[in-house]
Amino acid sequence: MLLSADLFAQNSKDSYSTTSRLSSGIWFRIAVTTDGIYRIDYSKLKQLGLENPSNPKIFGNNFGQLSYYNDAPKPDDLKELSILTVTGSDGIFNEGDYLLFYAQGTGRWKYNTGTGMYDHIQHNYSDTAFYFLTSGTTPGKRISAVAEPSQPASYSSSESDALFIHEQDIENLIKSGREWFQQISTIHLDPGLTGLLTTEKVKYNIRVAARASVPTVFRLYENNTIKNSLQVQGVNLFDYNGTYAQITDSSGSFLPLSASPVFDINYFNNGETGAHGWLDYITLQGRKIKLI
Repeated sequence: MLLSADLFAQNSKDSYSTTSRLSSGIWFRIAVTTDGIYRIDYSKLKQLGLENPSNPKIFGNNFGQLSYYNDAPKPDDLKELSILTVTGSDGIFNEGDYLLFYAQGTGRWKYNTGTGMYDHIQHNYSDTAFYFLTSGTTPGKRISAVAEPSQPASYSSSESDALFIHEQDIENLIKSGREWFQQISTIHLDPGLTGLLTTEKVKYNIRVAARASVPTVFRLYENNTIKNSLQVQGVNLFDYNGTYAQITDSSGSFLPLSASPVFDINYFNNGETGAHGWLDYITLQGRKIKLI
């Protein structure tokens, strides 16, 4: 995530930038919430008022969640990103042309070799990353062509991992710390997955919390079939110095019933009408086949 904190100096053993990239010139900030390839038309660059719209440059330094430790490496200043300019037959970046660049949101999927699953690292402070657009008197950094290997491919696959996360940071239960939840009684989830292999198990992680004086239950369904039940123990509602809510997490796997599954998570309060249930997150990891 690119915030003001990202402009602090690096570890003392590294060199420092003498001035910030942002100290001169005209700059525009681009907000990004998801990973992807983004397009900016030449006409938009002119409309923004870039000094040299034919020489656009994009900068960023998106590390994702920064370390909590002061002595951990940190980005010092913005670095220029490679962009692709799509031009007409004249080869000049002008009217009717556009540029493409790759940008990431603040969250990260990281493969966990111990569990064989991808862990999603949610940014604790922002759901938006920022990149910076400017221009210069010379062309910006470009994506360079890579020579195709001459050797034949040694492995070919039409399958890939399919990843999904639902995490909405809406409520901080005790108005403190980094734990945020979404209160639910029932929630419908459509991951938007297509071509999922029904012969390969879907792995999941789910984390929930509940506040009730009796044990309560969350259930994960695919259609009307129960895939998992999580029981959450009760708390003493009258102990103001005690535990406010109990947290339970669970992981497992199941064979999906459909190549495009949909899910529901329901909270059962065990008859206590004043009970509250919250979802922290649910992640799903399956295998899908490329649809042609």
